[in-house]
Amino acid sequence: MDGSVGTRVRLQPLTYVDEGDGVMVGRPDTGSYGLFPREGAELLRCLEAGETLESGARGWHERTGEQLDVEDFLGILDDLGFVVGEGEERAAPPAVRWRWLGRALFSPPAFAMYAVVVAAGVAAMVLDPGLRPGYERIFFTSNLSFIPIVLALSQFPLLLLHEGFHALAARRLGLPSTLGVGRRFYYLVAETRMDSLYSVPRARRYLPLLAGALVDAVGVGAFTLLAAAGRQWGWPPWLTGLLLALAFSGVLRILWECLFYLETDFYFVINTATGCTDLHGAARQRVKGLLAAVLRRPARQSDEEWSERDRAAARWYAPLMVAGYGLSLGTLLAVGVPAAVRFWTTVAHRFDRTPTVWEAVDTAVFVLLALAELGLLAYVTIRDLRRRRIERNSS
Repeated sequence: MDGSVGTRVRLQPLTYVDEGDGVMVGRPDTGSYGLFPREGAELLRCLEAGETLESGARGWHERTGEQLDVEDFLGILDDLGFVVGEGEERAAPPAVRWRWLGRALFSPPAFAMYAVVVAAGVAAMVLDPGLRPGYERIFFTSNLSFIPIVLALSQFPLLLLHEGFHALAARRLGLPSTLGVGRRFYYLVAETRMDSLYSVPRARRYLPLLAGALVDAVGVGAFTLLAAAGRQWGWPPWLTGLLLALAFSGVLRILWECLFYLETDFYFVINTATGCTDLHGAARQRVKGLLAAVLRRPARQSDEEWSERDRAAARWYAPLMVAGYGLSLGTLLAVGVPAAVRFWTTVAHRFDRTPTVWEAVDTAVFVLLALAELGLLAYVTIRDLRRRRIERNSS
C-alpha cells in the first residue's frame, strides 16, 4: 500500500466513539484502540466507505490545511491492526455468547431484588452485632487446614461470579471479554479484560466496571441473611460460621476494589469519569518525577507521552495513589497480620504437648497450603517482572 493514485486501503470493521477531545477508534474483537483527532476519524470513515487514499488525503488537507503524511498514517493503522493484510479477509464480528443472560441479570426486576437483599443484610447486621463482619469470622472451625481449603474452594466460584458479572454486563452490550490471573501489590487477582468497552459511549461503561462490586454486595447480604436464618433454625455452628466467613470475604473484596490506585474496578471508574486514557501511568510518572527531583536525579522518562487531561488529573490522583499503598499496608496490619498471628499461634500451641495424629495432619496440611500460596504469589511476581523486562528490552 503506497500513496499512489487510486490506492484503496481495506480496513477491519471499526467502531467510533466521541470522547470530547477526539474520537476513540478501535476493534472490539482484538481490543486495539486509538484516540484520533476528529479529522483522522473522518478520514478513516471515508476509507471504510471505499474512498481512495488520494481522495481521503485531499479531504484531510481541506479540513486541516495540512498535507497528510501517508506513510506515517498507514504505519499507525498497521500497528493498531486496523488494516486488512494481503490475502486476508475482514474479521467477522466477534461471537458474543450469553447476551440474553446479561440482559436478564441487569434488568430492572433484578436490580430491585439486589437492593432488597443488600438492605435486608445491612439491617440484620445493625440489629445483631454477632452478624457484623470482622477478621474473627474467618475462624469458623478449629481445624486449621479446613479454613483455607474450604475458603479457597468457596472463593473460586465467588470470584468467577464476580468476574462473570463484569463479563455479562459487557456482553449484554454485545462486547466480548476474556478472563485471566494477575497480581496487584501483594494480592493475587482474577481479571476480566474489557478493552472493548471503548466501543460504547462513556455512560454505558460504568455498569460493566461496577458489576463485580454489585454482586459482591449482594453476596454479603445473602450470606448474612442465611447465617441469621441458620441461627434461628438451629443449623450447625460451623455452617453459620462459614456463611459469615463468606460474607466477610465479600466485604474484603469490596474494600479491595476501593483501592483504585492498584488499578482495580473503581480505578477504571475514575479513569472513565475523568476522560483519561492512562491516569495510573501518568500519576506513576509524576510520582517518579517528584521523587527524582527530591533526590536530585534526572527523570528517566518524560511525561509528554500522556495527554494534557491525564497530566492534569495526575496532579490530584498521584497523592491518593501514594496514600493508597499505605492504606493497603494498613489493611494488612489490621486484618492480615492478626489472622496470621492467630493461625500460627494455634499451630505453636499444639506443640506445647504431643499433638494427636489428626492435629499433626491438620497442621502439616495448613503449613503446606500456606507455603503453596506464597509460592504462587512469588511465581506470578517473577512472571510479571520478566514480562516487564522483555517489554523494556524490546522498546
